[in-house]
Amino acid sequence: MTITLKNSNYQVVLNTHGAEITSFQSVKDGTKYVFEGPESVWKFHAPVLFPHVGRIKDGFYTYGDTEYNLVNNGMSRDLEHNIIEESETSATFELTESPETAGKFPWKFSLKTHYELKENGLVFTTTVTNTDSKTMLFSVGSHTAFCCPRNTDPAGTTNADYQYEFERREPLTTVLLNDQAQLAVDEEGTAPCTKPYGEKEAGIIPITDQGFGNGHFFTAFKSNWVGLRNKKDGSLIKVNCFGYPYLMVWQGGKGSEGAAGNGFNCIEPWYGLPDAENTEHEWEEKAGLIALEPGKSFTADQSITIEK
Repeated sequence: MTITLKNSNYQVVLNTHGAEITSFQSVKDGTKYVFEGPESVWKFHAPVLFPHVGRIKDGFYTYGDTEYNLVNNGMSRDLEHNIIEESETSATFELTESPETAGKFPWKFSLKTHYELKENGLVFTTTVTNTDSKTMLFSVGSHTAFCCPRNTDPAGTTNADYQYEFERREPLTTVLLNDQAQLAVDEEGTAPCTKPYGEKEAGIIPITDQGFGNGHFFTAFKSNWVGLRNKKDGSLIKVNCFGYPYLMVWQGGKGSEGAAGNGFNCIEPWYGLPDAENTEHEWEEKAGLIALEPGKSFTADQSITIEK
């Protein structure tokens, strides 16, 4: 089921499946900001990631004496969420524990995803509440795919006309991943491992047709947002990353085919880490998890701001 939010500047279509943005467009000129498909290119658009972010090795983990099956980037994106609040410009979805989640995640929980259109973009937050009687361990994040190039870009526009920008133009630190997008380990088997990213211009990541493989992963940044800039017209889409310990960028589709292509570039702020390549699958030992006490809540803000 989908619902539509609209104000004088933007229209957003949201899906109860995954509580996901499936369309984000300008009312005034029809510019499409969020990737809409086709599924043959990528079946998602802006998935909410919970209770795990990134790759989970071998598709399972253990907690206590029990094995739980979980896909990469968690279960939230594949489940139906309930609409609990709705207006012309805002909506809140909720996912709670069920027989369907019991084999994937052992805690009782509430995951609320809230959207609210503003004149300059979209408030987009996720709030996790521990409704269980024991401390909950989890990760949460987002994976929004932005059209690149866009449908209203001039003919001939390609990925090379865009770049990622960190607000503070700071030298970047990358978290090392292996070829399966798992955390690489050092000689002592420790992860995560980091090194300077080595960009030519601090805080600027050029985009080309070569892509980013399984993603480029960053940590220890001070920027409050990371953006996707169109260098031709100067327009900028910003994603809030204030307080986040990690952020992934990833490229998919066929951005070299111009405005008619199916290209997209993702900005993914994460509270959490992929599995390490040497994981023993024990959830309690996993790096980067949030520990949330019973009755407490945690909110992640990945709001989107558009500057033309």
